[in-house]
Amino acid sequence: MWCNAVMRLPARCALLIAAAGCPAPQVSPPRVVPPPADAAVDTPVPPVVTPAAPGEAPRLVVLVVVDQLPSWAFAIKRPHLTGGFDRLLREGEWHTGVHPSAATLTAPGHALISSGEPTATSGILGNEWWHRDVGRVVGSVEAHDGSSSAVWMRVPALGDALVAGATGGKAVSVGLKGRAAILLLGKAGLPIWYDRKLAAFKSFSTPGWLADHGRQHPILPRLDDVWTPRDPAQLARISQTTDDQRGEVGSKGFGPTFPHAPRKTASPADTVFALPLGNELVFETALAAIAGEALGSDAAPDLLALSLSAYDYVGHGWGQESWEAWDMMLRLDQQLAGFLAALDRRVGVGRWSLVLTSDHGACPLPERGNGGRLAFETIKNAANRAAAAELGPGEWVVAAKYPSVYLSAAARAKPPKELAKATTKIIHALRSFPGLERVERTADFAGNCARRTGDALMICLGLDAERSGEIFYLPRAGWVLHEKASPPATAHGSQHAYDREVPVIVLASDRAAAHPPLATPSTTPMPMVQISKILAGWLGITPPSALPRAAP
Repeated sequence: MWCNAVMRLPARCALLIAAAGCPAPQVSPPRVVPPPADAAVDTPVPPVVTPAAPGEAPRLVVLVVVDQLPSWAFAIKRPHLTGGFDRLLREGEWHTGVHPSAATLTAPGHALISSGEPTATSGILGNEWWHRDVGRVVGSVEAHDGSSSAVWMRVPALGDALVAGATGGKAVSVGLKGRAAILLLGKAGLPIWYDRKLAAFKSFSTPGWLADHGRQHPILPRLDDVWTPRDPAQLARISQTTDDQRGEVGSKGFGPTFPHAPRKTASPADTVFALPLGNELVFETALAAIAGEALGSDAAPDLLALSLSAYDYVGHGWGQESWEAWDMMLRLDQQLAGFLAALDRRVGVGRWSLVLTSDHGACPLPERGNGGRLAFETIKNAANRAAAAELGPGEWVVAAKYPSVYLSAAARAKPPKELAKATTKIIHALRSFPGLERVERTADFAGNCARRTGDALMICLGLDAERSGEIFYLPRAGWVLHEKASPPATAHGSQHAYDREVPVIVLASDRAAAHPPLATPSTTPMPMVQISKILAGWLGITPPSALPRAAP
């Protein structure tokens, strides 16, 4: 299969995967001890357990996805991270994860991490796409009737694999975005996400403990707090820029510069997505899930997946180089430290394992290089004019959001020769844009990925032979694609390294004593298709990519 063409897994991680295929050793029940008097308890929690015995399998497997964390930006910030990230890099391994295709968007990225499958097999093209049968744009986790589900996912993910393994383990995910939480599990498990209309977290069927947690810890009162930088002088020094650098536009009703007051926006509950509070709420809800679902409380390993979406909205609004991104990362560093300490208290030292990574990277601010911005609507209008030059007046293009141009049913009904000429004219028209590096017929690259190499393989893995549009396009380096009504500071979705390369930090439960803190990643890249295999190995189950496939 296409997996043969990706890079090899680093040696130690390969050993982890191999070892995880062995039966978990039989261990006696943990000795229960009272929690420390100073333990931070925001919800009822299980008692603290003693440290794991050498070689004992993890009780809880944790996946943390920091939305929009490119390797280039993380490397710059790494020297200033002295909390949770520093702990991870004292105890774990740091690799550069490489996404296999140009489908570097939230939904395909989360689906890839959890299933081990790129768009070509997962069926998740983007955050949304034109559905020919439905006749409209559908979201990645939006069913025909508008309800939320993983209906479009063609392959099993970690939640499905855990159920198939019948180990007795549970799968829970927590994220701000519904598509992130749902696609991290697949069609099974308990996904939990933030509902801006309710200003609360919910699921398909909200469990009692989650409803209680929401009542006991309401979110709306916390929106009275104003986000101000902890140390402006420090931010100016380490970011080497100003709070009002060119290209910043703000996000969720906030302006380009500090302070950011939720109550002064049109929708305060919506600002959670672009506040440090958003990450804090995900961590708090995850800890509540450990208590509410009794995760990590017995010998059957459980899965807890987190998606930290606030960093993505900050990146879009202000850029990775901004004061906002720096301030949020420094705060996330401390939030992560608290979360890891809570795992030690609630699950037990050595009883949990963790992978931290990202669903995609991001482009540096175009103003700092030779890039630019291009609206999807501009691409669509140009494509339609080109088609009309051959087919006459009409709506020949129905959608053109990255990376696909979709022709209308009327266009597809034209005689083959006419349609081929119209398609050629569209391709030539779009190739004239300085912001587009490549425009091609999808049929020339989709399908039979195992037979392709190089760029053709990378392109193939990001397309779905059935669902993608008739034409695809890829941006030139440094160019940001966007909705015309809301141009961002930066974005993602390209074939370039700044979008495809992300950090991967791996902590096995049987990790040795802390080593000197890592300042740089391993020289051996890690294909992102391996993440689900590492997690499945720790869970003692068959990796999702090795399970049978079922059409949605």
